[in-house]
This record gives sequence, structure tokens and C-alpha cells, in this order.
Amino acid sequence: LTAIKGLTKWLAENQKLPRDPLASVRKPNPKADRRRERRMILPDEWQWLRLTTTQSPNRYGMTGTARALLYETAIQTGMRSSELRSLRPGHIHLDRKPPAIRVCAGTTKDGKTAYQIIKPETAQELRDYLRLKAPTTPLFPMPPASDVVDMVRFDLKAARAAWIAEAKHDDPDEYERRQKGDYLLYENHEGHKVDFHALRHTFITNLARSGVHPKTAQTLARHSTITLTMDRYTHTVLEDQADAISGLPDLTATPGV
Repeated sequence: LTAIKGLTKWLAENQKLPRDPLASVRKPNPKADRRRERRMILPDEWQWLRLTTTQSPNRYGMTGTARALLYETAIQTGMRSSELRSLRPGHIHLDRKPPAIRVCAGTTKDGKTAYQIIKPETAQELRDYLRLKAPTTPLFPMPPASDVVDMVRFDLKAARAAWIAEAKHDDPDEYERRQKGDYLLYENHEGHKVDFHALRHTFITNLARSGVHPKTAQTLARHSTITLTMDRYTHTVLEDQADAISGLPDLTATPGV
């Protein structure tokens, strides 16, 4: 846009055009003009999603166990949908210290091979899962890209239904509150969505909430700039804001008291 505006301005100034047709066009604000705002999956929400998805039947060609492990891997590594789709059992290096998943250069956004470290607990789950996998088959038999969002939406809906149902017979007030809340909704009341890429957002946000240095978070996220890590992806939840404010001086205290 900058280059085009420069050309039309030059043409107008040199009387090649009667006027500059782009003079009134302003550079878009990437923060205000985003077409899709995402939110993180809170730790408690993840527990519900993991439990209900693992226990659910096959959907979109994947077992409940496979879908839950796919979501878990995405949240723990920040890997993109296309990267996860490309994985084969040979890309899982469980005997490394620490264990890691190798993402090949042909599928990464920056064109470089990456090793995404995973926690021992997830490594053990992958070890059990791999026992049933042939070496050349996809690690996760993901559906077409257009169906991945629906798959996540379906599993979120099932998790939310289970969470609401838990309070139905024990606490009528809590049951009503849960029905009106945003918990586990695909799209909350502010329009923020939990699509598949939101799992990557959750990874980055969890790093920030854990006190990871921004530069380390940028490396783990494989972002080209620190701005992408801290501005586009990091979400601060209200609890973190409240904790930060609680540490400020008390401006209402009486001197000497």
C-alpha cells in the first residue's frame, strides 16, 4: 500500500493524474482491523476439554484420544495446524533429553527445521499412542483444513455441555450462572474465538503467565520479531491484571497509621 500511494502521489504531483486517488486512504491499524480475535483456553477449560474429548466417539476421522492428544500437543508446542498435519512417528524424538518433536523445514513458516521440546508427561502419552502407529502414517490423521475448525467447535460444545450438566442437580443458581457464562464457548460475548490457531495463542500466553523471558518466548514461538510474540499473541487474563494492581501502593492510607 505504501509503494502504491507513493506512485499515485508522484503521478499527481507531476500532472500525470488530475488528482491523487489514494490521498484519503489511511494505513490500516492491525490491532483495530483484525478479522478474527482469538482468546486462550484457560487451564480449567483445558481439563474439561481434554476429559470429554478423550471419552467421546470418533469425529472427523479421529478418535477421541487422538483429538485430545492433538490439542494437547498444539497447546504445549505452539505448532501450527499445517506443521502438526505433516508429522510422522519418526518426527517424535522421545529418547532425547529433553524429549522433542522435529518440525521439518518444508512445513515451517520460516523454512527452518525446528525441535519443539515437550514435557515428560506428554512424551509418555505420545509413546503409548505411537505403539499403534506405522512409521510412515500421519501422526494425527487430521481432517481437511476446512473441517478442523468445526472439529474444535464440536469438542468445545461437548465439554461445555458436560460442565453445565455437572451443576444441574446440585446447585440451581450455579447451573443458571454457567448457562449464561463464556466458559468453553467457541465465541465469547466479546467476539473472541477459540479456533484451532487459538491453541497456539494459548501456548504463547501460558509462557508469558509462567514468567518466561520474552526473548525465550519468541524463540519457542519461532516468531521473526518480538512484537509478534508480545503484541499479537499474548493475552493477559483479568486475574493477572488484578494481581499486578494489588502490588501498587495504597493511596488511601493515612500517614503514620
